[in-house]
Order: sequence, then structure tokens, then C-alpha cells
Amino acid sequence: MNRRKPPARLAVVLVEEGQDAREAVLRKACLIALSTLADSSSIAPSLAAFVAGYLAGFARHQALKHGVDAEKDMLSLCAVLGSDAPAALAEEIAALRFSPRTGSLRTSRAMLRAENGNADAGYLAGHLASLCGADRLLGSAVKLLAAGKIEDFLTACDVAADRLQTHQPTMALRFDEDERAILRQALI
Repeated sequence: MNRRKPPARLAVVLVEEGQDAREAVLRKACLIALSTLADSSSIAPSLAAFVAGYLAGFARHQALKHGVDAEKDMLSLCAVLGSDAPAALAEEIAALRFSPRTGSLRTSRAMLRAENGNADAGYLAGHLASLCGADRLLGSAVKLLAAGKIEDFLTACDVAADRLQTHQPTMALRFDEDERAILRQALI
């Protein structure tokens, strides 16, 4: 058994003059989220809300890595994300609205939900992708969901989670049944 201590990983957030640390973290998180977007022109209009939610979820988790919980002010996260996003997605990102999760929509992954069902499904998927370090999940999501293959997309999410699950066996990374129901209901 390998008992070596893992190397320390440091993250650098550049703070420009006149910018506070929270804004710098949000900018970095949004740029990382947008880097997962390969080609915005290939996104079907019916999936634009899903992609906008995905990018918001990805950016939210990236900000969490730096100690900033963007769920307390999702409007500022969406403003930063929309300012750097391609024009085709900027409108969808600006239209994102979040409210507290209640009843059957509760999940331990996020306390807020996007009011648009497709955007909420994307928000959960983006959070999972960032958590697992799956940069290519968005590309497969766009292809699979455009073809109506929701179960194949859920399998792709499980595969993305399994890669990290082997390194951290006590964490529950896969979508639970409630989260799967949210995704199925939104994407059908």
C-alpha cells in the first residue's frame, strides 16, 4: 500500500487592480467553465438552456474550489459568465433564474435549482462534471441529448463519476435516484 502523502496542489487566482478576490475567483471559474465549451455553433437551440445551466453549474463548483460559494449570489456568477460567453449562449445565461430546492427537487449537490427544467438538469450535470474533472462531458451531452438518448447520457455521467470514485471510495459521486428523476423529467 502506498502511504506517501499526496503533493500539495496550489491554485493561483490573479486579482487585477480594483478587483476584489471574490470577483477574481468568479472570473477564473467562469473562464474554466467556458473552456469546456468546444463549439457553441453546433448546439441545438433546444439544448441552449441545458448548456447555459451546465456552464453555471461547472463555474459554481470551480468557485467552490477556491472557497467562494456562488450559490449565495448566482446573479453575479451569471453576469460574469454571460459577459465572456459566446453571443448565442449569453442570452440564455442572462435568462437563468434560481430558486431554493424544495420537495421532490431536493438534492445534496446544490441548494438552488434553475427555474427552467432543462437549465436545472444542466446545472446538476455541470456540477458533477467539474467535481469529477470531466472536461468532455458537455460534448457528449450535446450529442446524446440531441439524439434523445437520455439514458446514455446518464451512463456517461456515471462513467465520468466512476473515474474519481475509484480514488475516493467513500464519496457518493454518481447521481442519486432523485437527481436522475430531475434529469429525466427535464430532458424528456
